[in-house]
Amino acid sequence: MWIAIIAIFCAGVGNFAMHRAFMESDDPLVQQMVRPLADKIGPHATYIFEFLLLVGAMAIATRNWFTALLLYGLYTIFNAIAFNWIMQRPQ
Repeated sequence: MWIAIIAIFCAGVGNFAMHRAFMESDDPLVQQMVRPLADKIGPHATYIFEFLLLVGAMAIATRNWFTALLLYGLYTIFNAIAFNWIMQRPQ
């Protein structure tokens, strides 16, 4: 269980780093997706959502470590694929 929690936490650090790079990029697609949410809730709402995902995955890991590790791992992989696609595409 503790290894899964540590692995999820490390993946969460990577997810936060990718998320920050998304938010600080000047890509028009990212700005178009984030602007409506930022206008309604606030500029840091997506960071709160990311944090809640991380805490939820770590909480699930205390009960069922394999499922939490698998689901958060898949989320991290898809996040990395989206990050790579956004950062590599021409503007």
